[in-house]
Amino acid sequence: MLTNLFQVWVPWLVRQAVDHLQKGATREGLLADAGLILLAVALQGLFLFAMRWSLIRASRKMEYELRNDIFAHIARLPARVYRARKVGDLLSRATNDLDAVRNFLGPGIMYFANTCVTFVMAVTLMCRIDWQLTLIALIPLPLLSILVARLGARLHHHYEQIQDSFAGLTAKAQETLAGIRVVKAHGEEGGEYEVFRKLHDTFLERNRRMIRLQAGLWPTMSLLGGIAAAIVLWVGGSAVITGRITLGSLVAFQIYLAMLLWPMIALGWVTNLFQRGAASMGRIQSVLDEPIEPDVDDRDVPAPTQDVTIELHGVGYRYPGTDRDVLRSVNLTVRAGERVAIVGRTGAGKTTLLQLIARLDEPTAGEIRFGGVPTTRWPRSALRRRFGFVPQETFLFSDSLRANIHFGFEENETLPDPVAAAGRAGLDSDLSQFPKGLETTIGERGITLSGGQKQRVALARSLALERPVLLLDDCFASVDPGTEEKILASLFELPAAPTILLATHRRSALLRVDRIVVLDGGRIVATGSHQELLAAGGLYAELYHREEVVEELEAL
Repeated sequence: MLTNLFQVWVPWLVRQAVDHLQKGATREGLLADAGLILLAVALQGLFLFAMRWSLIRASRKMEYELRNDIFAHIARLPARVYRARKVGDLLSRATNDLDAVRNFLGPGIMYFANTCVTFVMAVTLMCRIDWQLTLIALIPLPLLSILVARLGARLHHHYEQIQDSFAGLTAKAQETLAGIRVVKAHGEEGGEYEVFRKLHDTFLERNRRMIRLQAGLWPTMSLLGGIAAAIVLWVGGSAVITGRITLGSLVAFQIYLAMLLWPMIALGWVTNLFQRGAASMGRIQSVLDEPIEPDVDDRDVPAPTQDVTIELHGVGYRYPGTDRDVLRSVNLTVRAGERVAIVGRTGAGKTTLLQLIARLDEPTAGEIRFGGVPTTRWPRSALRRRFGFVPQETFLFSDSLRANIHFGFEENETLPDPVAAAGRAGLDSDLSQFPKGLETTIGERGITLSGGQKQRVALARSLALERPVLLLDDCFASVDPGTEEKILASLFELPAAPTILLATHRRSALLRVDRIVVLDGGRIVATGSHQELLAAGGLYAELYHREEVVEELEAL
């Protein structure tokens, strides 16, 4: 309000100065008029600084809070969302879309408010000079409003298409760079470039369509402003000649009219910001509307107990959007300290079973209990802190080895010696090969490590946590037999004697466990010790002998 008050005061002072000159003003009087104009401009500049500092700072604060909200929400989305949405698309909504929203919340609101306030103040003073001339001068403005309204809807449509294209572009770039080694290994750099270029061409063409609209909007606004200025010059000049208004009034009137033209032009720009912000906020809202994983209050955490028995009663699972049951009517009890191997053909459901136990997915049928309590009554974080989980697809962060091994600890927890955990995971002999030992940065997704090293770092991470239950999903697939024997000897002789569920086909592991569970087609078809299952024949004996042949061939 104060910025615009002093802004509209300046033309009034100019009107006064011109009238004084016409009446034969003195140098002292002219100096006084110039001093008032300088004061008004200085005060306008002061409040303009305060306005921009306050509003744009506030928009940055809103952007900061909204980005945190988006990240916190995305991190709590269930696994099914990541099967349906690409990571690159989610990233574009948290970056490019959020930037469009901030532009509306900051510059957009600021210029819109300025436009409204300037219009009211300027028109009021123009009416004080000559209300008839004011009505004539404002004739082109309704045409301007109609133009902005009609083009605004088209701009909104084009911007939504642009954001969709940008999301696809980001997703493709993220996917290609994440799998760059596979791309290079197959010599597909050119093919990936062509796919990216086609997506980029679509993005460019959609931008061109919107630019054509904007390119027509601005000159049309300027034309209407020029028409208004010509009308005022003709009609107002005639009024000066007849003596109805003074020359100073006409000069002030022209300045006010010019002052109105920029807000009217800015209105088109603000409308564009609003359309972009609305489209982007809709895309962000579609992510925020995705329900997060249901959870219970931390105050409802079951009392600490030594019972870590895992029970599955009629558990089934079907991936959303499919008609095939990955698991069907699975009944299984694993008692505290028991070491159980889960074997089966590829696609039998071993990985899915471990993920359901860790509550990374929810069963579509049946119930899972931990410590005698249904897992749905456990807060997810409290339940998952009972498990040390090593997934089949190892993921490491672009950080030091030490930070990766210590990942998962609470801020107030005492961090254990990572060297001990690395030793139990069979990583001790590799530490001397790294240039900075545990402080070596391993690159994005652990790109500087071999497959076996990555698996051992992930295992060291779980062992360092010293959780009562270890869920190991084929975590020795990339480890050589000698190192595997060393890891298994260490793993099965841990002082805390954790419960171990191990999805594997490796003979060395099968010979050490207490019990083996055989999955086939999503069902448990056999369970027992190694000797019992081998004597019974069937699927387990077939898989075991096949692995025996494979290992013998590898040894040759």
